Amino acid sequence: MEAFKVHVTFSNDDTMIEDHNESTLESALTRLLRGPAAMGGLISEVKVVDMLDCTVFLAQDNKIVFPST
Repeated sequence: MEAFKVHVTFSNDDTMIEDHNESTLESALTRLLRGPAAMGGLISEVKVVDMLDCTVFLAQDNKIVFPST
């Protein structure tokens, strides 16, 4: 099972890293992009990095930057 690190940057420049796998990543992204902290403007960036240190997802200011749609 693939593992991911979710790097979260808050509006006050504090950071947090969460560990997730394929089965927990979707709910984590939903929480971080649509939850109360995101809606309140407290989260400025969410970046998902895979086991090979490749960025597989990036959202800034609640807008998806990568992959581009």
